[in-house]
Amino acid sequence: MLFLFATMSMHDAVASAVAHSPELRALQAQVDQARAAAIMDDAFRPSASISASPGYASGLPTPVLGEVPAIATVEAHKIFYDTSAKAQQLGAEADVDAAQSRLADQRRQVAQSTAEVYARVEADRMRIADAQQRVSAYQTISSRVEALAKEGRARDIDVNRATLQGASAQRALLQAQSRLELDQLRLDRMAGEHVEVGAPSDGAPAGGAPAVGAPALAGPSPAEAGAPSLQRALANDPQLRSLDKRIATLQDMLGSERRLFKPTVAGQIQYSRLYDRYGRFYNNFKPDDFSAAATITLPVFTSGRRTAALARVNAQLQELTATRDARRTELEMSVREAETDYEQAVAERDLAERSLSVAQEGLRIAEQLSAEGRGEANDVPLAQIALAEAQDDVADATAHFAIARARLMIVRGDPI
Repeated sequence: MLFLFATMSMHDAVASAVAHSPELRALQAQVDQARAAAIMDDAFRPSASISASPGYASGLPTPVLGEVPAIATVEAHKIFYDTSAKAQQLGAEADVDAAQSRLADQRRQVAQSTAEVYARVEADRMRIADAQQRVSAYQTISSRVEALAKEGRARDIDVNRATLQGASAQRALLQAQSRLELDQLRLDRMAGEHVEVGAPSDGAPAGGAPAVGAPALAGPSPAEAGAPSLQRALANDPQLRSLDKRIATLQDMLGSERRLFKPTVAGQIQYSRLYDRYGRFYNNFKPDDFSAAATITLPVFTSGRRTAALARVNAQLQELTATRDARRTELEMSVREAETDYEQAVAERDLAERSLSVAQEGLRIAEQLSAEGRGEANDVPLAQIALAEAQDDVADATAHFAIARARLMIVRGDPI
């Protein structure tokens, strides 16, 4: 696969993933199939045909294979009223709605998965910078301990301990690089092109920790606790919209099935150009034959089919109503969980940024004391390590915040 290099915001990455998702293409094909089937099964669509019936009659012309032998025939047919055909039409429309609902729901899942991977890639890049900072600090400590050991002022165990700490930091760096490569590959496959995260609109410089107090994502905060979020989620949920429409359809079908007077009304127009040889059988023969008629059919005895049809529609209605109630409960729990997770992510990010401020101040003081010739020898590298740990916490909190925010916006039906 050929990748194009581009810097993308989370919004752009999600849009690209939605456009390139094979699952969404498959579901879109199912929607197209359902729409085509609805058109093919619509008995109320008028039909017209042109035909020829070459034949021979030794006496009066009679219908053969349903048609009187004619040079050409033009026929138009239209059903005006048929409860069975109407029920079939409504069922086909319900199938289209169900396919569209599955497509919209999968689109949300793709958006949420992409947002989560995007946030992980951004956090992975920050962790690599922090891991490199720790490796550098431990190398400084290890070099100092080795120098002291050569002077006889440090023990072998001190050297081994410093070397082990440096090796652990190096292993953590390799692990961070592996996680970034894997998450980056997953994001590239989702978006269909190579994605460089950390666009300016995302509020964080690429490969580094965000400034204290800077939001991880641009745009207004989605934290509207309580009823507003739930109301938006209920109004924007594709499954609920589909269920409501299908329930209304079944209610219409149920009303039609309960009617005692259910005729079938159809009309037909036909023109035929007959053979001139038929003229010898008629006193006033015309080769142009035109006819128009309407048929009205009223069922009298159905052997229990009407009762069974009522029971079937009523059972389907009860099933969809129960499914809608369950979906509303599920959606309410999802909103509550997303709001809680978002609030916790905000608090976690605030705490991480405060810790980062303390670590930055600690490093500043250690560097100042070192420049004045005061303090311990390893105070600066230890402060650098503490700062890297704080930056790791900020990276984790930033990723958590981005994922929680995207989840809340998606469950509410808002664009990311």
